[in-house]
Amino acid sequence: MTLLAVELKEGTKFLHAEAGRSKFMKYFFKGEVSPATYGRFLVSLYQIYLVLEKALDDHKDNAQLALIYFPEELSRKKPLEEDLEFFNGPDWRQLLTPITPAQQSYISSIQNCATSEHPERLVAHSYVRYLGDLSGGQVLAKRLQKYNDLPEDKGVSFYHFALIDDNDQFKEMFRKRLNQIEVPDEVRELIVEEAKEAFMRNIEIFAEFDTQLEGLPLTRKEQLENLAILEKEKAELAAAKQQQQEQDSANNASAGLLASLAPSNLWNSLLGAVRYPTAERVDRVDA
Repeated sequence: MTLLAVELKEGTKFLHAEAGRSKFMKYFFKGEVSPATYGRFLVSLYQIYLVLEKALDDHKDNAQLALIYFPEELSRKKPLEEDLEFFNGPDWRQLLTPITPAQQSYISSIQNCATSEHPERLVAHSYVRYLGDLSGGQVLAKRLQKYNDLPEDKGVSFYHFALIDDNDQFKEMFRKRLNQIEVPDEVRELIVEEAKEAFMRNIEIFAEFDTQLEGLPLTRKEQLENLAILEKEKAELAAAKQQQQEQDSANNASAGLLASLAPSNLWNSLLGAVRYPTAERVDRVDA
């Protein structure tokens, strides 16, 4: 029989890649998600973890779920609250309502597992969220700090697991625990399908921010890039204006020359240049 950890990895490979290709994640990895946008993203994460960690706690006596239940090491509620206040201010709880469609969809998926005949399906949500935070989440934390000039150890509490000394070792232990879970084949299939569902719900969360990325407060990197673009455009505009002025000046000079060569102007110039005899001179000649 294939190990559950392997089934989960192989079964979610495609959706995992799809999540990484989302517009939101592309912006994140390039350091182009603003603090304001990230603050809103944290709200979505908080809604998800509140429900997930309550569900895991409610079923902590389930023999199979107990194998991957590490509330002290993995709980994200308190770290998220620290980051929410950092990015959104002391009134961040006001952002918890209304719940967005993507948040509700994710919440419903977790709750459906918790109240179903097979709450072991919660294994899938634990696998997707916590192992993701311990893996790619660490890269996101570095990008967040680098591109937004965050104070040391501020704004990234969510990605810091204070009671885990070695992330890789913990993930390996977690996978071994996954492989120790004993459920009927049909429940294993449900767990793998639920993991796919979890990735789809994550993609929906990302998609809610795709239309908001443009026009939100910019990161320092975006500000500098936009400033450089603005300066370049100003220089190009000034050069075009100078060129136009020079062209206008040349056109005016040409127009003056052409005007002087017009027939009427030429005739007037000739009349002024030729000296006709005066009446007095003509009279003397006749005499």
